[in-house]
Amino acid sequence: MAYNETFVDSTGKSKTLTLRFHRESRMRYRINNVEELFENEHKVLREFLEHHKSTQRPRIQELYDYAEGNNHTISIQQRRSEQDMADTRIIHNFGKSISVFKQGYLVGKPIQVEYEDGEENSATDEVLKEIAKVNSFHDLNRMLVLDLSKVGRAYDLVYRSMEDVTKVKRLDPLNTFVIYDNTLEDKMLAGVRYYSVGLSDNKKHFIDVYLNNVIHKCQMIEGVITELAVEPHMFNDVPITEYLNTAEGMGDYESELSLIDSYDAVQSDTANYMTDTSDAILAIFGQVAFPDDVLGDNKKQIEYMRKMRRARLLQLKPPVDINGTEGKVDAKYLYKQYDVNGVESYKKRIVNDIHKYTNTPDMTDTNFSGVQSGEAMKYKLFGLEQARVDTQSLFEKSLKRRYQLIANIGDYVKELTDFDISKLKITFNPNLPKALEETINAFKSLGGMITNETAMRLTGIVEDPKKEQELLDTPAVTEDTGYDVDKGKLLYKITSILKKFKAGDYSEALARKFLKDLGLNEMDIESYLHDGEEVIVDETIV
Repeated sequence: MAYNETFVDSTGKSKTLTLRFHRESRMRYRINNVEELFENEHKVLREFLEHHKSTQRPRIQELYDYAEGNNHTISIQQRRSEQDMADTRIIHNFGKSISVFKQGYLVGKPIQVEYEDGEENSATDEVLKEIAKVNSFHDLNRMLVLDLSKVGRAYDLVYRSMEDVTKVKRLDPLNTFVIYDNTLEDKMLAGVRYYSVGLSDNKKHFIDVYLNNVIHKCQMIEGVITELAVEPHMFNDVPITEYLNTAEGMGDYESELSLIDSYDAVQSDTANYMTDTSDAILAIFGQVAFPDDVLGDNKKQIEYMRKMRRARLLQLKPPVDINGTEGKVDAKYLYKQYDVNGVESYKKRIVNDIHKYTNTPDMTDTNFSGVQSGEAMKYKLFGLEQARVDTQSLFEKSLKRRYQLIANIGDYVKELTDFDISKLKITFNPNLPKALEETINAFKSLGGMITNETAMRLTGIVEDPKKEQELLDTPAVTEDTGYDVDKGKLLYKITSILKKFKAGDYSEALARKFLKDLGLNEMDIESYLHDGEEVIVDETIV
């Protein structure tokens, strides 16, 4: 896929550019009002659909192909002009490697979403968590980030299922787009999903146009759009949400496809060289010594030479001139010389450039081996971190829109009331090893103190820090048996911390912090951690 464009520079000179993608392949569709879509027999809607299919969809498909091992340039038919030479095609799936790394880094750990309205056991927070659980939001978010990394855009749809449950579903960017207004606010006016049902010639083509209060169900037959139904909804906004990887909607490896193509080519050419060497031309200087019974018969001579080759033997006789002087004989293979050092250096430069310009680290690099401090890792991942911050900011904005749609329908069906989007706290947890102990020690050296709940959230040792803290804060009860439940809980907490410390789940600094929070003095903490002392609380031994 290529696009030729005549470009006129600032001096008035024109030049023809061959671009990989059309300049409008990432453009946003805009209209003044939704009525434009349905006027003149859906003229504007048909134009947008045709443009998306012919200009935007090919780019999306090619980027997906590069993440599925279907790299285009290396797969072109008859790549080599010589018909009788090897034509090996070696494809390197950098696209998948880059996008999976970005996905794991950004949402390898679940995004934490909490509704902080100041109420204990917040009903709104519980409803949102239940919806997230029913819809497997962690899996959904991972799929969306994977789409973002590959093609630069992702979409999801909030809808009310037949079971009267709020559902959220990923939509395929290949057949989904949204339409904005022409104001600076970039207000979304419509979302379009088009799809086909059936196989081959029996396919039927359908279009769903989502507005802020209705859904237009349409069918396209031979270029003519017919409206089948208009269904109302109560989301009070377009229920399709668009997510962007960058402000321009670019994928993570989109601008480096030429580097990936170059690496495919040089590796394939290396394989072709190795194959062509085994099929090299045998040059004979002199004459082959044929027996008398094969002289004059070309077929027999060829078969005789094959037998000599299998026997690893070549019998030659020197030419004799008119004076009876014998000439020299020789035999050697002719093949293209291979600059091993130059080619391998070239390959390494390409790989380094791919990682550099996609902001992804080369994990095979020896610089990543061994134990390194958290600060050292931060500097090596500085570029990736900047890209993550940009993507995270855009993703959070779209994520809030998803939750607002959920709240809108929740308010209508009385599942959610008085929802305030400003009280929604969204926390991303980049999935890379952290030098948490270094951070804690630095924090402590400055005299800092944090609550148990904050410590649990930072370390990630429990899924729900708030619920865990509520369990810890449950009032002690003394039963008729004379057993002090409060004391028993303290013993349980201490032993649990010590078990995790001995198992290596807690660092010493973290274990000390938790034990100190329970009210233990430094002498007791030291004896428990290193002297193997039994846990004793008021003469009770554990």
